[in-house]
Amino acid sequence: SIPIPPAIHQQVIAIIKEKIAAGVYKPSSAAYRSRWFCIIKKDGKSLRIVHNLQPLNGISICDASVPPFIEHLAESFAGYAVYGMLDLFVGYD
Repeated sequence: SIPIPPAIHQQVIAIIKEKIAAGVYKPSSAAYRSRWFCIIKKDGKSLRIVHNLQPLNGISICDASVPPFIEHLAESFAGYAVYGMLDLFVGYD
């Protein structure tokens, strides 16, 4: 990770604590971690944490299985109610 400048250190800590309280960040004992850094949002004052997942993607095992045909998938849901959910809070932080 890129070192946090002392001038924004408390603001970064507050963002991390807020994300932990919201359940976005969770404790982990994994052997890997993502690199991250902060940028200033378009409003010119608030910060956004950006995660660089390229090193993690390099060691991920890709699932090479063939996805199901959409027709078969749609037919398996015939007669059932299907619900979906989109998380706009975290996606557009």
